[in-house]
Amino acid sequence: MSFHRQQTPDFESNQGQYELQTRSGMAITLAKRREIENQLSDVTTKQAELRPAQQALLNSTTLTEDYQHRLKMESIGSEIMDDFSRACNMLAELKRKANPDDQRVQTQIQYISDKIRQDIEGYRILQSDFDRQMRSQVRRRYEIAHEDATSQEVDQGVENVIFGQEEVFSVQGMRSEQASDARAAVMQRSAAIRKVEQDLITLAELSQEVAALVQQQEYAVVDIERGADETHKNFQQANDHLDKGIKSVRNARKWKWWALFICREYTSRRFESFTN
Repeated sequence: MSFHRQQTPDFESNQGQYELQTRSGMAITLAKRREIENQLSDVTTKQAELRPAQQALLNSTTLTEDYQHRLKMESIGSEIMDDFSRACNMLAELKRKANPDDQRVQTQIQYISDKIRQDIEGYRILQSDFDRQMRSQVRRRYEIAHEDATSQEVDQGVENVIFGQEEVFSVQGMRSEQASDARAAVMQRSAAIRKVEQDLITLAELSQEVAALVQQQEYAVVDIERGADETHKNFQQANDHLDKGIKSVRNARKWKWWALFICREYTSRRFESFTN
């Protein structure tokens, strides 16, 4: 009894410490979740500012407007990308410090991961649509300047112009000032396209990083389950060996007494025949 009285306080102390750590871990997780959600809320606000800036560039007809709208659009876009990067970094930090055995914490991390990837996908769709419209404008200008070009030649020509591998074209018959404005418009749109497509690559990388974080947890769970299965299997094998051992001992004892009985019978009969 004294043994149990000595052990109970330690057990209760350890249990209380575990519960305190669990509550603390959950509180930290929820605080980090709110911080990440605030970061993503900033993204939503900035996307609302980005759409009219994109449309203004699409509708722009002067060099000054082109330049101003593109700079504003790229500034907002850079802030959005920074917000996504910070959100992903906060998630990675939370994932690294979180207790992998606390299912409530892991559920929160899964929710945050899904939310980040969902918002990244929404922004990717927005940027992809804008990229398509900008390319369409450059293509129309290229087709006007190269009326005899095939569809494949136009495709290749547009790519060359966007990435600076071909001199910016001019339309035959245009006055020098008009031609200069046309070239400048194409240059501004080409620069915007390059920035957007670079952001699309970065978005894909961020989404993959978030997915990898979740996948690591899934692998960890699989390893734990596999380890539990192997432990159970080994335990069953150990029980089987123990059962066989017990049966072997029992059989050995049974045969021992059976052999002793036979020896006694044989000795008794030999003694009786000798005395007779």
